[in-house]
Amino acid sequence: MAASNKDFQRLKRMVKASHPYRKTVLCQLVVAVVVIYFWYSFNEGFIPWFLRRKIPVLEVSPDVSPMIYFPHANEDGNNIRWSRHVNSRRALDTAITGEIDMIQGDVILKGQDTEHQSLIPVMARLPNKDSDLTLDDWLAEVRQSYSKGIKVTLQSNDAVEITLQKLKDSRRGLRRPVWLHADILQGPHGSKPRVDMTRYFKHVNRLFPECTMSLGWTTGTHTDLSLSGYSWDNVLDIYYAVMDAELQQPIVISIRSSLIRNSIPQLKWLTDNLHASVFIWQEEGERTAAEDLMHIAYRFAPEKSYWDIHNKDLNAYLKKNRNKSSPNLSPYAKQRDTVLFRPDAWLKMGLHMEHHSILPSEEALVLQSRAVYVLTKTKYRPSKLISLNGRVQFLNRKNKDVVPNETGLSIFLRSTAYTDFDKILGIQCFLGLDGQMKISSSHLSTEFHKSMRFTPGSASCFRFSVVDTGTEVVFEVAILHDCHTLESVMPMNQVKAELRLKVPNTIGNEMNPFIVKLEDSNRVAVFDELHVKHGSFL
Repeated sequence: MAASNKDFQRLKRMVKASHPYRKTVLCQLVVAVVVIYFWYSFNEGFIPWFLRRKIPVLEVSPDVSPMIYFPHANEDGNNIRWSRHVNSRRALDTAITGEIDMIQGDVILKGQDTEHQSLIPVMARLPNKDSDLTLDDWLAEVRQSYSKGIKVTLQSNDAVEITLQKLKDSRRGLRRPVWLHADILQGPHGSKPRVDMTRYFKHVNRLFPECTMSLGWTTGTHTDLSLSGYSWDNVLDIYYAVMDAELQQPIVISIRSSLIRNSIPQLKWLTDNLHASVFIWQEEGERTAAEDLMHIAYRFAPEKSYWDIHNKDLNAYLKKNRNKSSPNLSPYAKQRDTVLFRPDAWLKMGLHMEHHSILPSEEALVLQSRAVYVLTKTKYRPSKLISLNGRVQFLNRKNKDVVPNETGLSIFLRSTAYTDFDKILGIQCFLGLDGQMKISSSHLSTEFHKSMRFTPGSASCFRFSVVDTGTEVVFEVAILHDCHTLESVMPMNQVKAELRLKVPNTIGNEMNPFIVKLEDSNRVAVFDELHVKHGSFL
């Protein structure tokens, strides 16, 4: 009680203190507040910026994932909010003050492609030539808002180097997610890219390497997009561009929503092999089917997919059903689940250390060398209830002619030796791109041989099935004219070429794997269907 009285008396003396004393205390408080304010503003936090470099756990660099930077993301890219084409002061003010996480702007040079073109980067999207907002002002405004990430889209070659230099100069103020985007390749209905990818990658690695690289294709509109999509050549082009440049940055593949329907196997294969994420964007005024969004939501994990859907109703539908997409799939997407390639059921064999020679994913398998092959982990005894089924498309990326008896695919049964890619012993079913199919064996008599020819289609795409009943081998091939649409996954009543050959009684019926092998390294074989089927075949 005595101590309390003493404290009370001390407080009264302080209150009655002289005016100069109170003024001194007040000045000290004001100075302290000002110092703290400038300290926090300069360091963008209470931890000194130079210590962040020495203590990595405290450093936030521009290549930080939005999933980590924004706590409300909750490891779901659908929770990241985007503002697109923020290229004016009014749009920037709205984005900064609104509930937006990532602000995207487009950069060109002032007077782009005119005789008045200057070296001043401004925020505008072609075909515009100027803007009321320069890149310098855009960055200055964004830097003041610590809760925003940015995505900078390079619209022209001329703007690449100077834009990256300005980002480098602003790096200390950009401790937040920074994405750099460029359409580096020509895509469906697209025009020639305005950004040279070799030059772009070189300048990014030199000037601003700590970022997330967003890569895409130029695309265009068409009266009917139902048959359009990103092709296997499209995704292979992106794959090799990234591999050749040896990019180490996080990669995001930018995808137009109206083109995803026929592109899921290709895009899943690409992102699996690049360890990349996807960014799905919807062009203003363009229609996208809800079931198509559900398909990509079903195939891509929430933490590996970002969404910028312009249509409010569609965006609301996506948010509501994002994590329960399976019941909302189309019948075609559900059918793919029954036939797609599953890498955990297969083994790689041969010289697969050869770079890019064998590239599997959860949706497809790409073989690019005759020195590699795959075989089933499970071994099977001959039975009419077990068949190997698949669909293969051959790509002529090297523009080479077909070589008879070589350009094609082999499936081996009852193999007794398969450690050497050049000496696989077993029953061989060969499918030639020139229309030849045959059944033979290198370790049986020459009488064990049967072949036929069919007229191949222009799509270089085939659906095949092989069954070893125990007494005969049945090899069927269907020529497909449509190998790229989602609807083509359904079995059609195509005319099939069929070979049947009796198996000698001298051959044992031990359990052996199915083996699948490309025979010509001048072709790329893409399997978007490959599975062993159990059930009645004949």
